[in-house]
Amino acid sequence: MPMPAIASDRLVDLHNDLTHYDTVVSKEVREFLRGGAVNRSRLVVDQELEESLRLFKAESQAEVECRRDLLRYKRRIDDIVREFSRLLDERPAAAARVTSISQ
Repeated sequence: MPMPAIASDRLVDLHNDLTHYDTVVSKEVREFLRGGAVNRSRLVVDQELEESLRLFKAESQAEVECRRDLLRYKRRIDDIVREFSRLLDERPAAAARVTSISQ
């Protein structure tokens, strides 16, 4: 997701946090698709990021729109995390490739 030119420092930080969340989830999905082990501890919905985005105080209409877009994008990632976790829970073959937190 491109960074808008109007962003405040705090909004830039939130954008970077969202990009990190997206990258972590996509790496785990890619690893699974390649037949590798999935680190289940990395597949969690980021509630702290959700809260930070919801509490962000926009100072302009452009920031309001940006925050709204970031929230919308984050919720799409959350949907992927939930569906992927459900898939891992339901498929014994897939679950066998999942690494535990202790490994």
